[in-house]
Amino acid sequence: MTFAAEKTFTLEGIRIPDTRLAREITQFVRDTESGLLFHHSSRVYYWGALAGKRRGLKFDHELLYAGAMFHDMGLTPAHSSAHERFEVDGANAARDFLSSHGIGRGDIDTVWTAIALHTTPGIPQHMHPVPRRRSGDGRRRDGRAGADLCRIQRR
Repeated sequence: MTFAAEKTFTLEGIRIPDTRLAREITQFVRDTESGLLFHHSSRVYYWGALAGKRRGLKFDHELLYAGAMFHDMGLTPAHSSAHERFEVDGANAARDFLSSHGIGRGDIDTVWTAIALHTTPGIPQHMHPVPRRRSGDGRRRDGRAGADLCRIQRR
C-alpha cells in the first residue's frame, strides 16, 4: 500500500478514480457521513474493485465508486426518510447526485439498483431478465447485488 497526497492509496493496482466526478462524490460523502461510515464506504469500493479484478471482470471504476460511497447514505439524517428502507434512501441520494452531474439514465439505474438491493438476498433472482451490458449490469441473480457492484459497466 502506498499513500498519496489526497490520503487515498493504491492496493494491488486499485485506487480511487482520479476524476472530477469521483472527487465530487468524495467531498459530498465526507460532508454528509461520519468518518466511520465514510471509511467503511471507501473500503467497500476497494473490496469490490479487488473482487472484480481477481475475477477478471471489466467494470467502470467511477460507477463502482459511486455505488460504494452511497450504499449506506440512507443511514444519515440528511438522507433518511420515514417511509423508505435505508437502502432505497441511499439509492435515491445517489440517483439525485448522479443526475445533477449529467450521468446517463442507464448508468443511474444500474447504480440505484445495486444500492437498493445491497442487503436484499433472494430478490434479484426474481427480477425480470435485463439485457446484459458488456460484462454485466450490476444485478446478481443470487441475491448479492451489493457484493457484485464491481459488475457495474457504462454503456
